[in-house]
Amino acid sequence: MTPLLHLRCGDDLRGRLQSAGIAGEYLCFADPVCVGPAQDDGDLMAWLGMRARYVALHTGQDPAAVRLRLGREYAALNGLHRREAVWLWFEHDLWDQIALIRILSLLAEKRLLRGKLLLLPADGDRSFPALSDAELGALQPTPLSDLQIEQAAEAWAAFAAPDPRGLDAFSRRELALPFLAAALRRHLRDLPWTTDGLGETERRALRAIAEGATDEATVFQKLQDGDPIFHVTDLIVREVINRLRQGPNRLVSRDAQLHPTPRGAAVLAGTDRFRPPPRFHAGVHVLPDPPWLWDPAQVAVIPGPAA
Repeated sequence: MTPLLHLRCGDDLRGRLQSAGIAGEYLCFADPVCVGPAQDDGDLMAWLGMRARYVALHTGQDPAAVRLRLGREYAALNGLHRREAVWLWFEHDLWDQIALIRILSLLAEKRLLRGKLLLLPADGDRSFPALSDAELGALQPTPLSDLQIEQAAEAWAAFAAPDPRGLDAFSRRELALPFLAAALRRHLRDLPWTTDGLGETERRALRAIAEGATDEATVFQKLQDGDPIFHVTDLIVREVINRLRQGPNRLVSRDAQLHPTPRGAAVLAGTDRFRPPPRFHAGVHVLPDPPWLWDPAQVAVIPGPAA
C-alpha cells in the first residue's frame, strides 16, 4: 500500500502541507473545469482533446503539452485505490467545487476507494493557503459518504448536460456536500440574464470598468473582492473582458485604457441588451440569441428565444 495522497486543484498547498507537519504525497488536478466547454459523453480521449484545446487557447500554451499534462492528471486518478487514503483539499468556491464533482464522477464506481476518500473541512470563507501552519495541521478530514459521492456524480452529469434546467433543479435539493449548491447556483448565474443579456461575471466586470477600473489588474481585484463564491483568475478576467470587446457592438472599448462604449453604458443602464458571442458554458452552448437564460425574477433557468 502506497502512502497517503493529498489531492488538490492547484499547487498552492504543495509546500505548505509539509511545513504544517502533514505527511503524504501530493497530486495536483489543474483542469479548470469550471470554465469553458464541459460536454462529457464518457469518452475520456475526446474529453482530453476538447479540454486541451480550450486550456491552450485560454493560456497561450502548446496544445500538445497541455494534452500530455491533462492526460497525466486524469491517469493518476486511476491509481488512487492503491493509496492508504486520499485527502481531498477542496474549498467552498466554484473552482474547487466543480473540480471536486468532476473527480468524484470519475471515481464513483471504484469500489476499492470506498472509505479511502476523505474531505478536509473548509470554513466557507478563507482558502486553505490563507490558514496558518497550526490551523492547517489541526484540520481533521472526514470520510466521504456513499451519498456524497453519488450526488457528486449526479451533479457532474447535470453540469455537463446541454439543458441547464436539470442542474437548476439539482441545485435546489438538499445536498450532502456542504458548499455544492451555492457553487452551482453561482455557475448558473453566468448564463445570459433575461434583463440585459449579461452573465454575472460579465456584468461585474463591465460595472467595475464603468466605475473607473481602467486595466485588467484592477478589474481582477474588484471581482476577487466582491465575489465570495467565484474566485476568478487573471486569465478568466482577460477572457471575460475580451468577450465584452468583441464585434462592432462591443461593450468595452479596445483602447489601451478600459472604458465602456456607449452601448456598454446603455446595457448597464437597462436600455440595451448584450448579444453574447458563441461560447460553451459547461455543457450549454451560449449563442447571440441564447437557448437558455437566467431569470433573476424567478431565480431560475428558463428557455430563451432559440430553445
